[in-house]
Amino acid sequence: MDELVWSPRSLKDLELIYDYIKEDSIEAARTFVNELIMETTTISNFPHKGRKVPEFMNEKVREKIYKSYRIIYRIQTDHIEIVTFLHQSRRLIKQEFK
Repeated sequence: MDELVWSPRSLKDLELIYDYIKEDSIEAARTFVNELIMETTTISNFPHKGRKVPEFMNEKVREKIYKSYRIIYRIQTDHIEIVTFLHQSRRLIKQEFK
């Protein structure tokens, strides 16, 4: 199992997702964000199982889809970096990807 490292952007994304959903239900927001976090644990066990991000087509930049969100991560030598959580309706802009 590879260590997961969370980028500042990914943590901010989780906060924004929570804030958006809690407008309807705090419990639903808490549940959904926890589910997203749990999905990342499977990434650490099988990092190459995710598909290559189409915008990059780089072997080390991959994604896992959970409900309507893309969990985008980067495979590093000694860890896996969770880069961002992106709603499927949004495009990933290469310049924003750091």
